[in-house]
Amino acid sequence: MRFFLALPTLLLLLAGCASPNPKLYTLARVPGPPVAAPARVIEIRHVGLARYLDRPGIVARVDAYRVTLADNARWAEPLPDMLARVVAADLGARLPGSTVFTAASAISAAADVTVEIDIQRFDAGPRFALVAALALQRSGRTPKLTTVSLSAPPPGGEESQIATMSRLLGELADRIAAIVADEKN
Repeated sequence: MRFFLALPTLLLLLAGCASPNPKLYTLARVPGPPVAAPARVIEIRHVGLARYLDRPGIVARVDAYRVTLADNARWAEPLPDMLARVVAADLGARLPGSTVFTAASAISAAADVTVEIDIQRFDAGPRFALVAALALQRSGRTPKLTTVSLSAPPPGGEESQIATMSRLLGELADRIAAIVADEKN
């Protein structure tokens, strides 16, 4: 009899301990200036990510040597896939007439230009920083390798952090569009 009386109490305690649903975030395309360039087929082939960023939770930098996960905040999709998708959308908006797709998309076509991105840092410190190595390769040419470092004032809060990340990805797309438009590269 005691067992049957204790069971509802135990269930109530367990229900009270359940964590709330996490807040899910996604990065978004941001407007940017169109770049005059011939129409191309561009594939965002791969986005590599520093391992400390490659997790479902949103990483926040505490100091130069320590990071933490934001409380109850998660990415709505795997971060490398989301980064590729958003950069492709940003780049497509900046290169009118071009077709931009990711390696993970349903499209498979011979690309005129392939882009690989290795994000080495994407978090806040004294300033919010995005550091990425890029490899852009036109058909039949040697890849153009470059490093891009971008920064912004540190965001305040998760929503501001996501907006800052989206804006910096847009700036990264600006840089990629300029390289694609430069016929010498």
